[in-house]
Amino acid sequence: MEFDIKSILDFSTKYLKDKSLSPRLDAEMLLCFVISKKRNWIYSHLDFKVDEKTFEMYRSLIEKRSQGVPIAYLTGKKEFMGLEFDINENVLVPRPETEELVEKVIKDAKIEGWKKFLDFGTGSGAIAISIAKFLPDAHVWIKDINAEAIKLALSNAKKLGVYERIHISEENEFDAVVSNPPYLTIDEWKSSDLHEPYEALVGGESGNEIYIDVLKNYKACRFYFEIAHPFRKSLKEIFERFGRYEILKDISGRDRIAIIYIFGKG
Repeated sequence: MEFDIKSILDFSTKYLKDKSLSPRLDAEMLLCFVISKKRNWIYSHLDFKVDEKTFEMYRSLIEKRSQGVPIAYLTGKKEFMGLEFDINENVLVPRPETEELVEKVIKDAKIEGWKKFLDFGTGSGAIAISIAKFLPDAHVWIKDINAEAIKLALSNAKKLGVYERIHISEENEFDAVVSNPPYLTIDEWKSSDLHEPYEALVGGESGNEIYIDVLKNYKACRFYFEIAHPFRKSLKEIFERFGRYEILKDISGRDRIAIIYIFGKG
């Protein structure tokens, strides 16, 4: 039995309607993945027939997506800053909002002439590799408690041509420190339906533990963090102990980026 693309997409979109915020896009992306075609191709070949074996593979992915498994875990790929990263279930899936954090760091680095960075909690290496890619003189140190994440980040660095400027040796002084740390509280995590690693999501009882760890243990002119919305009062009190700070909103108007200017620096 064969199934045409139009019927497959219509059925899958309807199936995912109450299970995804973007059912049609999810259906298209997974179909493109299993048949190795681009989205513009499938729309010019809506009558193309998919064989039964391929359809069964696709249906299995749709079922997993309906259970909340991220698209990136199903395809093993995620675009970030225009670059394609390999992704697996050991790491957080890079978010579009985090691109705004990276863009701000790159903009400031060009003004300040920074060349030495730390990406704390690197995961797939999306932040570190993007900085290295868009700042040709930059060297970026990466840190993650998950050895599998480090392995993936280095693999992505090699794939994207910046391996020689990504480092894992221990350093504690940088021009700038950048981090999208785990920042959910334990209660927030318990009430969520996220499928990503606990250690990549939860920043302890208060959600603030990693911020304290980074600010205490590393030296830099400036720290750039992704934060939870709304900006927590408890986190505000932590930042005030270390320096002057500002909070930037993302394109959706949500508190997203915290920049800490360390007393006497930056």
